[in-house]
Amino acid sequence: MLMENTLVERRSLLRLVSDQFPDRLPGGAEASEPEFFPLGEDSWSYRCGPLWISVRRDLDGHFPGAYEAAVRLRESGMDFVLAPLAGRDGRVVHTVAGLPVVVFAYAERALVASVHPTAAQLDLLCDRLRRIHGFSSPAELGAQVPVEDFRFPFETDLEKALQAALDGAAAERGPYGRRLAELVSVRSDHLAALRREAADVADRCADLWRTERPVLTHGDLSPDNVLFGAGAEILDWGGAMWAPPERDWSALIRAFGARPGGREPFLRFYALRWTLAEIAEYAARFSAPHRGDADDRAMWDRLTRYLPAG
Repeated sequence: MLMENTLVERRSLLRLVSDQFPDRLPGGAEASEPEFFPLGEDSWSYRCGPLWISVRRDLDGHFPGAYEAAVRLRESGMDFVLAPLAGRDGRVVHTVAGLPVVVFAYAERALVASVHPTAAQLDLLCDRLRRIHGFSSPAELGAQVPVEDFRFPFETDLEKALQAALDGAAAERGPYGRRLAELVSVRSDHLAALRREAADVADRCADLWRTERPVLTHGDLSPDNVLFGAGAEILDWGGAMWAPPERDWSALIRAFGARPGGREPFLRFYALRWTLAEIAEYAARFSAPHRGDADDRAMWDRLTRYLPAG
């Protein structure tokens, strides 16, 4: 979970929702100050009366059109898509302190602890994903959503972080820098093998994909992003992408151990890309100046989940 970002002032968030959603805030500008909730690792979350405010930290690869796509899905009748709200100016994504901000109708059920879904609930989720996969096309959607190209956008960041760890620079940048150097040194052969396999699988997938029609995918169907108690509602659409359906099936395998089917090269590609993207994010964090705070401790645990020492 993320601790509150001190660069984001609550009064700025209140000003945003008062300006953009005045009809949803009893009392308008006199509404109560937003309350911070330390949830998740990709955004800073606040409640402001009947609104839920998500300040996004995932700046790399952030596409406002992904949230706009969620709005289009819900408008098309897919009420299981928990899409953000459009503001008075028509925009879905706003900016506070240089960070993207999306606002939702507050849903108490979204804060209920997640439980492992039943087989019937997973079947319902798969059916709903297939419905989303059949929705429209990039030209018809009316939102700028990225299209899969089987590249690794984090490759440069990963290379820089690993080099900083191996040459000793990371050790001087914070309490986890030396531990990162030791971990990377011990697991260097494993990392190299993962990267070689990922490159090979990506080339194979690109060849297989040349003549296929992409489908709209969510990409991060984690327990935090699906509300099974409410009939498999899907939230957090910031990673939406036009891609093979296996992008979502791989996420279900990763999160729930589900086996919805899919072609093995694509499933393997998305499994490898997820693992390497996680390693890249956390290695980059610990090869840069850091303090060793609660966020760092949580992210070190996540790094060692994807890159164990032994």
